[in-house]
Amino acid sequence: MKTRYLHDVVKDTRSRLYDGLCVIASIAGVTVSQAADAIRQVRYGARWLDFSYTPPVKWVSAHEIEQALRLVGYVGKWRYVPDRPTLAAYLNGRTGMERDYPCVVSLSTHCVAVSGGVFCDVFSGGVVVDIDDAEGRRKRVGRVLVLTERIAPSAIATRDPAPKKAGENGKAIRLLREAIKAETGATRIRLTPNEVFVTGPAEAGWHWLGNRDSIEDQILMPRPDNRLAGNTGAAAAYRAVMGY
Repeated sequence: MKTRYLHDVVKDTRSRLYDGLCVIASIAGVTVSQAADAIRQVRYGARWLDFSYTPPVKWVSAHEIEQALRLVGYVGKWRYVPDRPTLAAYLNGRTGMERDYPCVVSLSTHCVAVSGGVFCDVFSGGVVVDIDDAEGRRKRVGRVLVLTERIAPSAIATRDPAPKKAGENGKAIRLLREAIKAETGATRIRLTPNEVFVTGPAEAGWHWLGNRDSIEDQILMPRPDNRLAGNTGAAAAYRAVMGY
């Protein structure tokens, strides 16, 4: 866990910057769209990809912030702050882990990110500033999420199109989809830049199959211990077009 550090928020969406997405992006170093996908995963699971629209993410709850941060690899617990001090008083009185580790601080109007002597929120425009320059220092602090542990990030469903890799073309991607269908019996395939999601014949939503690189490697280089055998005709066709 990197202490006393926050990221400037990378806003890659057209909508306004909301406080929940801002603190997730600043603490975890993900983009705003990735933070929004994490919130959607918490709210709906991967099944939101079945929706005819992308659910908007504006206001988020404390629970959703905690769970979204867990998805991107940050674990912590909320604690209520006695007597609801002002933000200035809270920052000056921090001790232990709260003084050094990244925290989400829930104010009377919005959430902010704090880590050591740096601060980030929507009023700074997602830019990391010194805590002495933070706006809203007279607002009251209700509770604090102290993040003290890093874990491996989870797969998060996204509608970002999968980019073409070196040597890939439209035919190769089509054959990859056919190979995955043949190997898994799936009825639908969704490729993202990093993951593969599938839907089976009797299933209603999307399920994570694995990391895209791993799935491709299993089809391109069949091994006895692979999850996918790679012994179907569709898999052989994909290997041929990729030069294997």
